[in-house]
Amino acid sequence: MNLPETVKRYLANSGGRFKVRRGEPMASFEGCLEAAGISPALCARGELLKSGRAYLMAVYRADSELDLEALNRLFKRDFVRADEADVRAAFSNCAAQALPPISEAYGIKAIVDKSLDGLDSLYFASGEPGLFIHADKADFDKLMQDAWQGKGICREAGAPTENVESLEDMREHIRAKVRDVQELPAMPGIATEIIRIRNNPYAHASELAAVIEQDPSLSAQLIRYATSPLYAYQGKVESVEQAIVRVLGMDFVQDIAFGLSLGRSFRNPKEGPLGLNAFWHHALHSATLVQSLCNAIEFSRRPPASMGYLAGLLHNFGFLLLGHLFPSQFERLNRTLEERPELSLAELELKAVGVTHGELGRWLMEAWEMPREIIEAVGMHHDPEHHSDYSIYANLVLIANRLLSRHGIGEAESSELPAELLERLGLSEAAAERALEQVLSDAEGLEFMARKMAA
Repeated sequence: MNLPETVKRYLANSGGRFKVRRGEPMASFEGCLEAAGISPALCARGELLKSGRAYLMAVYRADSELDLEALNRLFKRDFVRADEADVRAAFSNCAAQALPPISEAYGIKAIVDKSLDGLDSLYFASGEPGLFIHADKADFDKLMQDAWQGKGICREAGAPTENVESLEDMREHIRAKVRDVQELPAMPGIATEIIRIRNNPYAHASELAAVIEQDPSLSAQLIRYATSPLYAYQGKVESVEQAIVRVLGMDFVQDIAFGLSLGRSFRNPKEGPLGLNAFWHHALHSATLVQSLCNAIEFSRRPPASMGYLAGLLHNFGFLLLGHLFPSQFERLNRTLEERPELSLAELELKAVGVTHGELGRWLMEAWEMPREIIEAVGMHHDPEHHSDYSIYANLVLIANRLLSRHGIGEAESSELPAELLERLGLSEAAAERALEQVLSDAEGLEFMARKMAA
């Protein structure tokens, strides 16, 4: 009898100390416990649950029973016990009667009942029937450090259900972490200076250029953008000030430089579907396409294209923040999406962290006191029915993402353009597709900028 390799690696990487307790393999978890001579009161049990395509591992003392009704009130979901086929799929190298509670090793979020807090040490199943792991509680806590903490998800047989804290409490904990200036990257100095210039009605292009030129990479990107086919400018652009005065204009340069400088404050892994390479490839295509879509709208209803560019650039900033605040969850999410691209991104996010990238990004925009239009674009860009006084950029980002998905860019789950939404925006599908063609004509330039941002 040997430990499954996944469990063995996870234990080794935790830095804790563990011992193996050997017993006889039996047909049930309870039988394995008895054969090993372990009291259920000293054992943490893991039970796999399922709601739709989302999995959850409930971890509680083995002398208790899971209160599924209380857990579903907590999550406002309809979890049921996973069947044998689900268990085999989720824990491919583990036996059903020996599920290890360390489900994070298999990319599955866990919730741990607080009844385990009173133990100095405990046992838990290893995945191999008859083998149990013994650990001090402190070392077990290291294994479960990314799990949610719950109260009242288990009870003694026949005991009444206790009230439990709501999932909103967990989400508020995450939101508080987003607001925590000790955790968040401060707004970059260049972005702060751009805000100062934006608020000064007498600011001149030379003043804005001087701020941008503090960052040579940002300067090169703006000059490259001004000379792209999107503007068809025939003259020479050799400086940031010329790009502002001759081609792009003050408002647009303020917004593009502001967004690009914000992005440079996050240094996530480069590879994978959520890595910086893919992120900036999508963000720059989306930003440019939203800008073009703005210009395709009838003039009397046309929103400022510079704000559209900024909305497209920032709309997925939640991914950057996820990698910054929760690197281990980000790594697993990135790896899972790379291995299983057919899975639902939203469900994987909820399983990994409990919030979506849209929610995380919205909280960041609120913490940075961004305009309401940007906050809604970041938080609501996946909802085709979202409509408010500030929703135009969120709606345009959705259209842009669905158009780009036709060319394998981004994570939109549909490429269909909702007719009702197009009508509300005053945008025809033909005009939207022409805007897409215009953006793709400068794919080389956008890729150049994306490489610079990810470097």
